Amino acid sequence: MWRSIDIPRIIAVLAIHVLTLCFCVQVQASAQVSSEAAQPSNVLPHSVLRLPNVHPGRDPVYAYAKALLYQTLKVTEAEFGTFELVITEQEALQARQLRNLEHSMLDVTWSVTTKERERHHQPIRIPIMEGLFGKRALFINSDDTRFDHPLSLAQLKTMRAVQGYDWPDTRIFRSNNIRVLETTYDASFKMVAEKFADMYPRSVMEINHEIKNDNKTANLKIAPNIVIAYPSPMFYFVSSDRPDLAERIQRGLEKLLANGELKRLLEAQEIYQQSMTLLEGREIINLENPLLSEQSKQALDTYLPYPSPSPNSQVDGMQNKQPQSSDTTP
Repeated sequence: MWRSIDIPRIIAVLAIHVLTLCFCVQVQASAQVSSEAAQPSNVLPHSVLRLPNVHPGRDPVYAYAKALLYQTLKVTEAEFGTFELVITEQEALQARQLRNLEHSMLDVTWSVTTKERERHHQPIRIPIMEGLFGKRALFINSDDTRFDHPLSLAQLKTMRAVQGYDWPDTRIFRSNNIRVLETTYDASFKMVAEKFADMYPRSVMEINHEIKNDNKTANLKIAPNIVIAYPSPMFYFVSSDRPDLAERIQRGLEKLLANGELKRLLEAQEIYQQSMTLLEGREIINLENPLLSEQSKQALDTYLPYPSPSPNSQVDGMQNKQPQSSDTTP
């Protein structure tokens, strides 16, 4: 039986199969190497960034801050990758928004700054509202005639303001010896309307929008003649453990500043235009802000006023526009 088996032929067939298998493995390996070589070695990540929900009374301010952040991230896509903005469902006050950064519940928020906030969170020290949150017009009672003529700081110190519980402005007014009643945002309007407080200082970027809300501002008016002013820049903030995100926002804002797009976007906002009109011809009463860090004072000197936009300027071919494809809202 064994004599009928052609051993040399079997060996030759097996050798052919082995050689064929080795060739196929080599071709497959070469194809995989070529495929890997064809792909970029530094594929950039896609970032999903969570933002706070709009706070009552700040719809236009929120819309501007969000649009600016979108452009800031858009002009850095080539360096840092694509992104998506997601709005959280729950509203939160300023202090809670900042705490949410450290609890990994938010990725970016914006707020006026203080030394304390900068100790716990990472600020991007480029003012995004051109310092206008430190320019305060006053809601007063509709029957109050004391403001019909310009008042001095000494006269304001005889009155009582109303402000929010967690607002840095509360401490700023008190440090300048102006009495402050602390309450909620909504209750502040009632305090002045019912004459429990004399004035409700609001940013010139907010007050024109708020005066349109009859439910809140019935029996109130904007005081003529004066504006209270103190240095109070608004910054973007990220978590202290996100230096990469802070660097991205810093670079994006610097790009928008350099060619004037930041100024162009701000000046296109109706609330900015109304603010400029409101400030015309008013007496400025200056207060000190003891809450500012030296770095933030330097940022005001470095970045304000904003550079003017160059003719027909745009960044990386992008016009001023609202978030579209990379923006997701609830």
